[in-house]
Order: sequence, then structure tokens, then C-alpha cells
Amino acid sequence: MKDIEKILKTTNIIKSSPDDTLASTLSKLASSHDAAFVFDDDDQFMGIVNPYYTSIKSSANDGSTKISHVLFHPPRISREDSLSRIVQLMNESKIHYLPVFEDDGTFMGITSARRILTYMRDMDIASTKLRNAKHTQKGRVITVYMDDPVSAATALFKEFKTSKIVVVDEHNKLKGIISHYDLIPFLMTPSKSARTGSGGERATLKQIKVKNYAKTMVLTLTLDNTVKDALNLILDRGIGSIIITNDQQLPIGIVTTKDILSMITTAITIKPVTTSNKQTSKNVKLIVSDLKKFVSNHIQELPDIESAQVSYEEEKSERLYRIRVHIIPNEGKGIVITREGKDITKVVHDVKTALRNR
Repeated sequence: MKDIEKILKTTNIIKSSPDDTLASTLSKLASSHDAAFVFDDDDQFMGIVNPYYTSIKSSANDGSTKISHVLFHPPRISREDSLSRIVQLMNESKIHYLPVFEDDGTFMGITSARRILTYMRDMDIASTKLRNAKHTQKGRVITVYMDDPVSAATALFKEFKTSKIVVVDEHNKLKGIISHYDLIPFLMTPSKSARTGSGGERATLKQIKVKNYAKTMVLTLTLDNTVKDALNLILDRGIGSIIITNDQQLPIGIVTTKDILSMITTAITIKPVTTSNKQTSKNVKLIVSDLKKFVSNHIQELPDIESAQVSYEEEKSERLYRIRVHIIPNEGKGIVITREGKDITKVVHDVKTALRNR
């Protein structure tokens, strides 16, 4: 996106080394979507450690595991990626902190969902009423009671593929919320005796009650509140979700960070980029595929542009590559950039440079 520095973080990044333990690394994080960034002794980026992939998606790890054994390789953000693509990668990966790299692979820093939400506080989508916005568990809130066993909550997490469950009393009155992340300290217990053998884990999960892990301090909004109201609470209070209640103060939905990011994604119309080719090898197609992504990201940020076309051909007899990019505006004459040469990598580089300069 243009001016990626507006959502870039370069200091106070949570970092770990490959020999750190999983327990010590996860203790630095605040939610299942957070991430610790792992670097080797030469300060080269290796990957991330994320609660979702180490303790929620996989229950085979315990706190003494070295993080070199549980590294996750996240999507990489480049300087040219559009905001819509960054949001899409965050939602698909379930990680709200992603690394950002220069074109040459140099680590620039990270970007986060919270920085994007702050950046978008003044977008038109922020004025949308929550009743008109899609949100998690809308019309069908998943609930448990305070005295239910933790096993009931874990079964619901798995069945509905959700990370948060509302806690209510026998009258369906709101009492709190429990997240899968809240259970990580228990799930990461290094003691194998309580988790293996003749049903040890099942018995423990049935004995411990939800009230031991539920948060009773929750924030609520109504359907008449706006997306901006939700943004303000999430950003100002440092939380990840808000419960929606009706006139009787009964829970009727949850708005999460992911939900708001999804609203923003759907609010952005993706401008199309089409391609055509003549007599090209597989290797050339892969290289130009990267160019198509670059062109797509480039035009998303240009308000007067409607779409783009990328055409390329390879003249094998002369070992000549030719690339043509046609930028199509909403009105008026389009912009055509043509470059050719015997080095396909240089041709693509020259096209990108010409696009940046325009």
C-alpha cells in the first residue's frame, strides 16, 4: 500500500530466539492472534510463534518445547501490498501481527490489526450501524454456564470453530466470556501425568469449571451503535471483542477484531487485473505472476483507476521478452508501459520502476 509506514511498527517488537521455551515465549503474548518474531544469532528472520498454531491447533506441545520446533512461517507483507490484501492475509492466517519486508528481502518491521484499525477509524465503513454489519455469532450466540465443566467449552470451541464463548446464567443473562486463549496456561502444563494415561486429561477437564477461567468484566454495545463505536472500544480498552446485547441486556452476538477487518475488506472493491500471454515458459509465467500482483496492489491505491491489463510474450528465437502494462482509468486515456529485453528479471524490474514513477 502507499505509505506503508503509516501501519508499520519498527520498535518494541516481541522477539525470541530459537532456544527459548514455548512457555516463556507465550507468556509475552496477550491473545491467540498475537505473535513473537523469531530471529537467529545473525538477526535473520526465521518465523513466528503464535498461540493458535502451537497450543490451540496442536495440543501435542508443552511449555518446555523449544520454539525452534514449533516455528510457523507466516505470510510476508511487502511494501507494495495493498491494505485489502494485508487484511485478507491476517484473517486467513488467524495472525494479527505479520512481518513486512523490502523488495530485496530485508526485514522492515511488522504491521498489526490494531494499527490498521486505527488507520481506518475515519473510513466511511466506520459509520455503519452494527445491525447492518456482519459479525460473529449474529443471531446464534454460543453460550455456557459458569458451573459448566471446561470440557463443555472446549467441545464448543471445536464444534463451532470459534475462539470465544459467552457465559450466561440460567436466565440467559450475560455473566462473562471465555476464550480459547484463556485456557492456554492449563493446556501448556508440562506435567504429563495429568494429561496422558487412563483418561487423565478428560477427568481434569470435567472437574474444572468455566468460572475458573471466564472473564467477568466485559464490554457491550447494541445494534444501534456503529462500527466506529466498536473500533473505539477495541482500540482504547485494548480488547479483542465486544458482546452485542438487546434491550433486555441479553447477548445476541459478538463483534471481534476479525469481524471489523472483514467489514473493511468487503468495503473495498478489488480492481481487476487481467493477463494474456504468448509462447511463454513456465518460469516466465511465474515471474510475471509476481508482476501481476504488483500491478494489482499498485492500482488499488489509485482512486481514478478502474482496472489494468498485463500482456507478455517470449520470442525464443531471439531470446527476447516483452511486457506491456495497460492502466485503464475511469475516464480518459489510459497509460501504457512497454518494456523489453533479454533478461526477464530486469524487464519486470523496469516495468515496476516505471509504474512507481507514474
